Amino acid sequence: MASFNFFYIVLFFIISFNLSIEKLVAYEVLQPSQAPSSKVNHAPSPLSPYQTYLTNCVGKLKPKCGKQIFFAVIVGNQTISNHCCLSLVNDMGKTCHYDVTRYAANLPTYKKNKTQILDRCDRIWNYCSSLDSPSCVSKFHSM
Repeated sequence: MASFNFFYIVLFFIISFNLSIEKLVAYEVLQPSQAPSSKVNHAPSPLSPYQTYLTNCVGKLKPKCGKQIFFAVIVGNQTISNHCCLSLVNDMGKTCHYDVTRYAANLPTYKKNKTQILDRCDRIWNYCSSLDSPSCVSKFHSM
C-alpha cells in the first residue's frame, strides 16, 4: 500500500521502541561493569517474522482507518466509520485484527488496560462484521 496510515506508524514506533529497550537492556547486562566503555554503534534490529506479519496486517487497512481503529480499540474514545469497519472486516480480517490487538494489549504501555482493550476488540469486530452481513448490504444497496 502506497500510503502509511496513522495506526501503522504508531504500531511501528511502539514495536521499534520496545525492540530498542530490549536491545539496550541486553547490551547493559552483557557489558562488564569494570571494563572500559567502548562506543558501539547499534543498527536497528530487523523485525521478527511475527512483527513483520503484524505490520503486513496493519498495512491492509484503508488510509486513515488505522487511526480510527487504534483509538476505538486501544484508547476507547473513537467511533469507527462504516467505511473503516468494512476495511477492518474485508481488508484486514478477523485473525489479523485480533493478533494486532493482542500484541498491542501486551505492550507495557497498554498492559494495565488489557481486559478493556480485548473487550473493545470483540465489540468492535462484532459491530463491524454485522455491517458486512448480506442483509445489511442488501438493505444499503436498496436505499
